[in-house]
Amino acid sequence: MATPFFGAESIRPCFSVCRVIPEEGAAAQNPSRVQKIVFCTGKVYYDIRKTREEKNLTDKIAIARVEQISPFPYDLIKAECEKYPNAKVTWAQEEHKNQGAWSYVHPRFHTALKGERELRYVGRPTAASPSTGSKMQHLKELKALLEDSTSI
Repeated sequence: MATPFFGAESIRPCFSVCRVIPEEGAAAQNPSRVQKIVFCTGKVYYDIRKTREEKNLTDKIAIARVEQISPFPYDLIKAECEKYPNAKVTWAQEEHKNQGAWSYVHPRFHTALKGERELRYVGRPTAASPSTGSKMQHLKELKALLEDSTSI
């Protein structure tokens, strides 16, 4: 039986949209040890989180979910990155590079971080079609995305 990721105690009191949901696990308890912070949006969060746990990297990789990309949460992105001063900053998405949020968030991260930290892309390569048309290729690309997002 699968264990749930969240219990009732983890429901946050958002009276409006939670623009960014920060890391709340082991990584948040000792931010100076975190080597990578992964920003993402949507379902891929759960895949990255599961892979991180399987690799026992919960204290070394922080994951923050960007729940509202427009208007962009400059203040919360900056604050989340400041929590992890030694971490590489990464954007992960399941969509192809030219089809997801990457082209929108990349310049905005640069502005939020004042160009002082580099944002690295993790995801599928650029493609003309939204799907590979092959389940095997899809799973291969997803595995590469998860491996890259949870490597230090």
